[in-house]
Amino acid sequence: MARATYCLDTSVLVKVLVPEEGSAEATALLRRIVSGGHRLVAPAFAWAEVGTVLRKKVKAGLLSESEADARWARFLSLSIDYLEDRRIQEITWEIAAKFTLAGMYDAAFLAVSEVSAEDRWNAVELWTADRELVQSLGQEPPEYVRLLYGS
Repeated sequence: MARATYCLDTSVLVKVLVPEEGSAEATALLRRIVSGGHRLVAPAFAWAEVGTVLRKKVKAGLLSESEADARWARFLSLSIDYLEDRRIQEITWEIAAKFTLAGMYDAAFLAVSEVSAEDRWNAVELWTADRELVQSLGQEPPEYVRLLYGS
């Protein structure tokens, strides 16, 4: 089996950690990636973004401290290659402008996927549960973008 590269954005990673709509699909996807020995990549800030979501859930009373601690430990156990360099920053800016994205976060996940596609790996898929993001990419989103569940 060819080794592929996967980028799971924050919307998917949180679903792996916290039971909510789409968690079963996100968990099955992650299991498929891990069991296949595939590479998992993310922008360098992704760990902070996931942690922020967990902290907000604690503050809102949706998770206890001990539940958040366990989920954080599970997240840290994932073998993710965090990517950051000038090229990713430049491509992030270009993508944000091309698709008129208001934020750089989503564009950075797209940029990491594009840079990874140029790497030595066979295929790249960026998985998101963010329907609005996919819609904002227009009628012809990048071919590597996948929506976690139906459109």
